[in-house]
Amino acid sequence: MVKSIIPILFLVLVWGTTTGSAQTSNSSIYRFLEITPSAEAAALGGNHVALYNASSSVFYLNPAYLTPESSKTVSATFVNYLADARIGFANFAYDVPSVGTLGFGIRYAGYGDMDELDEFGNNLGELNAGDLSLSTALSTRLADRLTAGVGIDYIYSSYHTYKSSAVTGSAGLYYLNVDSRFSAGVSVRNLGDQLNTYNGTREDIPFDISAGISKKPENFPFQINLTLQRLNDWDLRVFGENETPDFVDNLFRHVIVGGEANLGENFKLRLGYNRYVHEQAKVNENFDLAGASIGIGIHIKGIIVDISRNSLSDIGGVVQMSVRSQIN
Repeated sequence: MVKSIIPILFLVLVWGTTTGSAQTSNSSIYRFLEITPSAEAAALGGNHVALYNASSSVFYLNPAYLTPESSKTVSATFVNYLADARIGFANFAYDVPSVGTLGFGIRYAGYGDMDELDEFGNNLGELNAGDLSLSTALSTRLADRLTAGVGIDYIYSSYHTYKSSAVTGSAGLYYLNVDSRFSAGVSVRNLGDQLNTYNGTREDIPFDISAGISKKPENFPFQINLTLQRLNDWDLRVFGENETPDFVDNLFRHVIVGGEANLGENFKLRLGYNRYVHEQAKVNENFDLAGASIGIGIHIKGIIVDISRNSLSDIGGVVQMSVRSQIN
């Protein structure tokens, strides 16, 4: 029953992209939904949808990442973002035989205390701003190596007296071949609409369609991950650009690339690069590490700890730490 329902829901969401095409990834609301939900993926460059042997902690990116093997996995991620912003994720996966694998998650972003000023610059006190998303997803195996998943998110945003909420859906397919160390995936995320607006004006949600692959070439130390992001939004101009970049430049802004190497039984090294982040954060035309990322993964007595740092050039860097374990 579930195996027939999930593909139908997947097709409904994909069909909905024709009506949701106006939802651009350059939206100014709910941008916390674009924060990479685990240090593992962040170290590999960002929001990959075809990570090899992916954990359930990234089901926000592709609900088909939920597999029976991830059942009873608990994970949490802390993001030390810019300025006083603090972002966190917590997730749990559980497999229900004959139904599928369920995922539950919460995302939170707090932006610290800010001063409230009137039009004359008088201090009226402090105000708070934050975003919250509650997520659930269900996946099922369509074949031995192919999984399909769908998810739903409730989003609540509060900026002092301005509040907004929304409901969005996501869907994905994930193919994993352990024998050849190859995986592929496609994901539709953040398709939905606001329930309540901040000030009566309806705004876009950061809708995204991504596709990717992961492969370990023979006699090569790194498992290569490649994702084409924002396929629904070809024109990826950054602030200050008045014209669409040339074809090659714009194409590479859609590319996220990363590599993972095993440096021992319990230690992994990860590197990544996101061209679009580079264009957003670079400060000059010289050599700049903006968009580059690095991280490690350590397996200690059933607990996996991942740490990453993503460079934003002179702006600073974003550090993430994720911890996950499987409950017996």
